[in-house]
Amino acid sequence: MAKSSRNKDGVKNYIGFSTDYMDLSKDPLVDFYSYSCGKWRSKHPVPKDEGRYDSFIQLSGKNFKILKRIAETCVESGQKNDNQRKVGDFFTSFMDTDTLEKKKFSSITPLLKEIESISEFQDVKKTLVKMAKYAIPAFFNVFSSEDKKDSNVYSFYIMQGGMSLPERDYYLKKEHAKAVELFRQHIKKMMKLYGMNEKSSSFVSDSVLKVEKYLALNSRSSVALRDEIKNYNRFSLQELKKRYSSLGLYEFYFGMGGKPVPFVVVGQPEFLDKANDFVNKFTIEEVKAYLKWRVMTHFAWSLHSAVEKESFDFFGRKLMGKKQQEPRWKRALRLIDFAVGEALGELYVKENFTSEAEKKANELVDDIKGVFLQRLKEISWMSDATKKKAIKKFSNLSVKIGHPKKFRDYSSFQTDKQDLFGNFLKAVQFEIKRQTNRIGKKVDKEEWLMTPSMVNAYYNPSGNELAFPAGILQPPFFDASKDAAVNYGGIGGVIGHEITHGYDDQGRLYDEKGRMKEWWLPGDAKKFDALAKKIADFYSTVKVLPELKVNGKLTLGENIADLGGIGIAYIALQRHLSKNPHERKVIDGFTPEQRFFISWSQIWKSNAKDETVKMLAMMDPHSPEKVRGFVPAVTHPKFEEIFKDKSKSGKSKIKYPNLNMW
Repeated sequence: MAKSSRNKDGVKNYIGFSTDYMDLSKDPLVDFYSYSCGKWRSKHPVPKDEGRYDSFIQLSGKNFKILKRIAETCVESGQKNDNQRKVGDFFTSFMDTDTLEKKKFSSITPLLKEIESISEFQDVKKTLVKMAKYAIPAFFNVFSSEDKKDSNVYSFYIMQGGMSLPERDYYLKKEHAKAVELFRQHIKKMMKLYGMNEKSSSFVSDSVLKVEKYLALNSRSSVALRDEIKNYNRFSLQELKKRYSSLGLYEFYFGMGGKPVPFVVVGQPEFLDKANDFVNKFTIEEVKAYLKWRVMTHFAWSLHSAVEKESFDFFGRKLMGKKQQEPRWKRALRLIDFAVGEALGELYVKENFTSEAEKKANELVDDIKGVFLQRLKEISWMSDATKKKAIKKFSNLSVKIGHPKKFRDYSSFQTDKQDLFGNFLKAVQFEIKRQTNRIGKKVDKEEWLMTPSMVNAYYNPSGNELAFPAGILQPPFFDASKDAAVNYGGIGGVIGHEITHGYDDQGRLYDEKGRMKEWWLPGDAKKFDALAKKIADFYSTVKVLPELKVNGKLTLGENIADLGGIGIAYIALQRHLSKNPHERKVIDGFTPEQRFFISWSQIWKSNAKDETVKMLAMMDPHSPEKVRGFVPAVTHPKFEEIFKDKSKSGKSKIKYPNLNMW
C-alpha cells in the first residue's frame, strides 16, 4: 500500500493509486465504484470552496501550491525576465485588495457611462465592438480558430451567446424557476452596490431577464450544439452585412481589426436572426440595462470585495453549492493562467517536467497507438474502403507531450503591479489582436490549446492531434514507480480515450487532414450510428441522483471515448504482460487485470454537491465521474470473469451489454 508523506506545505506528496482508497466490504460485481474508491470518498468530502472534489481537482491543488511558490518567487526576486515580471505583477495586483477597495467601480465606470450615453439603436453597434475589446460578450460570442473545412487556415467564428446563466434551460424550464428568481435578486443587489435605487435596479433586473430569456428561447440546446455540420455555415462579409444589419456584424468584424476574407463562419444563423431583431423586441433603455449588466457581471472578479462577494454568493454558493470562495491567491493564479498562461507554464515546466518523464509518456502513447491501429485493422463492422481511410487518418495523427516547443512571447505589452484591471485589459487586447491578425492565415500547427500546468488532455479534430500537458503526467494518472497495470489503467486509459475521440460521433466527421468531410461509406455510417445509439440509450438509463439520469445524447462523444479508452488500454496491458511475463504477479492481493480496472475507477474518484451535479448534467458533455468510474469497467466483456473471485456471489446481478465499438 502507498505511504503518504507530507512536505513543508502540508500537502500529501503522494496522491496516486492506492488500495487504501478501496472499500473491500463492497462487492465489485454489485458496486464497483465504491469497491474501488469508497474509502477515499468517505474521507474526502467536497471542500467548502468547491462544488465537487475529484482526482483532477486534487492534483490541480498540488499544482496550485507549486504555482503559488513560483508566483511568490516572481514577486520577491530582484532580477526578473519578462515572464517573471508579468507573473509577479499580475499576482501582486490581484492580491492588492487595498487598492481595489479604493478604486471601487472606477475601472469600469467609463464603459458604463458610454453605455448610458447611447441614445439610439445605431449606437449599440459601436458599443458592442468596444465591449468585445474588453472581452465582454453580448448577444453573441466570437473567436478565431482553424477552419473546420480547411484546417490549414484560421477563420472567424460567430456563435450564439449573451446569457449569464450557465445553460439555456435555466431560463426555459419550470424546475429552475427558483434559480432564475435568485438571479433576478442578484442583479438587483449588484446594481444597488453600484448606486442605483430600488426602482432603477428593478428595471435593470427585469430588462436583463427579458433579454436573456429571449436569447435562451432562440438558442440551440447543448445536445444540438454537438452537431458539427449544422454549426458550420459560411457567410460572405456582404451576406453578414445584409442579414445582420441591426447587430452590425459587418462593422463589428472590421471594428475588431478583421481584414477582408472570402467568408466567416456563423454557428447558429437562426439564433443571430432573432438576436438581430432586438431593435423590435426591446426598448433602447432595456438594451442599455442589459449591456450595463454584461459589463458589471463580467468584471465582478476585479472589483472591490462587496461586489466580488455578491457575485460569488449567487454563482458559487447558490448555483453550485459552494460554501466559501477559493483563497484569493488561487483565484490570482487562475487569472494568470488565463491571461499569460504560457509565461506561467514555461516557469512551471522548468522545475516540474523532465526529459525522462517526456520519454516515458511518449513510450506509453506509442504503445497505446499501436494497439488502436491493430483494432482499426480488425474492426468487424467497418468496410475495407472506410477502414483504409480510417487507417490513413490514424497514420497522420500527431502527439504533443508536456508543453509547447516555443512558448508565447508576451513582450509586446507591459504590466503594472498596481493596476489589476489595466494588466488584464492589456492581456486581453494582446490575445484579441493575436487571434484577429491570424484570420485567413496559415495555421500554426505547434500551438497548444491548453497551458502546461493544466490537469487535462485533449484531441483536436481540426489538427488531428493529441496533447497531454505536463500537469496531468503525474499521479494519480501517471506514476513511473508503479506497476504497468496501474499506469495502463490510468494514463493509458486517458491516452486511449483521446485517440478514440478521433473516431467518436464528432471526431469521425474529420478526415486525415483535419477537414470536416464525409469520408465514410453510407453503410458504415449507418452501422456506426446504430452502435452509438446503443451507447446513448444505455447511459440514459444511469441515475446520477434519485431524480436525475445521464443525458446520453449530450455525453455520447465522451462515453464513446471512455469505452474505447479502457478497451484499448486493456489490450495494451495484455500485450505488455505477454512481452514481460515476469510482471504478471499479484500485488497487494490483486492481479494485474484487477489493478488495471481499479486504477481506471480511481482516476474518476469524486464527490460532488447536488447543485453542481444538476448544473453539469445540463451542459457538461462528460458523464459524472462516478459514472465514468464504473460503466466502462463493468461493461467490459472480461470484467465479471476478472473479479468473480473477489465477489461474494461470484456473479453480477445485472447483465451489462458490451458497448465498446472500438
